[in-house]
Amino acid sequence: MSKILILLNGSEEYEKSIDYVLGSQIINFKELVLCFVLEPMHQIKRISNNKELFSDSTYEKSEVLSKIYLEKITNIIKNVDDEIKVSVNTIDSIESIKKIQSIDLVSMSIISHTYDKLYKLFLRAKKFKSYINTLHPLLSIPSNFTHDDSKTNNFMINYPNEELFMKIIDNVLMFKNLNKITIVHKENKMQETSTLIDKLDSFNIPFEFKEIKDSYFEEVNRLQVNNNVVFYYYSENKFTEKKYIFKDSIQKFIIGKSPVILD
Repeated sequence: MSKILILLNGSEEYEKSIDYVLGSQIINFKELVLCFVLEPMHQIKRISNNKELFSDSTYEKSEVLSKIYLEKITNIIKNVDDEIKVSVNTIDSIESIKKIQSIDLVSMSIISHTYDKLYKLFLRAKKFKSYINTLHPLLSIPSNFTHDDSKTNNFMINYPNEELFMKIIDNVLMFKNLNKITIVHKENKMQETSTLIDKLDSFNIPFEFKEIKDSYFEEVNRLQVNNNVVFYYYSENKFTEKKYIFKDSIQKFIIGKSPVILD
């Protein structure tokens, strides 16, 4: 089992990550590392009148409030399961997150969001881009997503090539109570070798290979109808702030309806 880092900022939007971890019962972890993000993470000024929006005194007050808030969230977690180990941190920079990742040996980070519209994503893309390009892997959860206990749990993962796949497939161990692993690939892109089959057999979870002709995004939406889908998306493309959204770009999944793991 692993340590899971959860980003919080005092909003209900980010708290959905806690709801997902406790409610879905599919994440395999031994400790939750709660990180309260002081907003904004860098001093900013209002463009119109150059007025400072975030002063040192505001920072100090925020740090005090963050401790109170993290104590509240810890109590909520303990009320659900007193055996869950919880550690808390207050951070004010991406570098702070990197240090925590390194020291605590974090296996996965989680953030919840409400980027259901493209314009919202672009308006706040700079900060979110920093998270995506820093936290690996990052589980992004739409705040309106609800885990349905009546559905089966499907871990969907795309196949880049055999060498990479053999490395990233071990991330399935960060999850539990999975009913199936679905490996999706584009036309003529993979071979079902004995090495590959043996590796998948070792997880003792039913699996299937699925060749798709359109996009990973559309396949996720199809599977989501009858399953709680977590899609592990390996992409060589980085998150950008461009206005043009390709069918399998990272931005597309961020504004989607299902949890997606970006790596």
